[in-house]
Amino acid sequence: MDNSPSQPPPSPVIAPEHELRNRAKAAKLRAKAAKARVKVHRLEAKAKLLGEKATFWEQRADDLDGVVRPAPQAAFDE
Repeated sequence: MDNSPSQPPPSPVIAPEHELRNRAKAAKLRAKAAKARVKVHRLEAKAKLLGEKATFWEQRADDLDGVVRPAPQAAFDE
């Protein structure tokens, strides 16, 4: 038998109980990653809402004080 580069090397034999354990760990890590992604999206949405509220409150405070500010310019990263 020659080892041609087109054939992958044989994978090591894993006992069934270890394979189940590894698959369970992999599933747990995937669930953890999905949970983290959900948290990221929720926090991004919350941060956006808080930014909008802060802008609104600043405008209200400026209106009450009679302060006139120039309109904010568009951000470069948007």
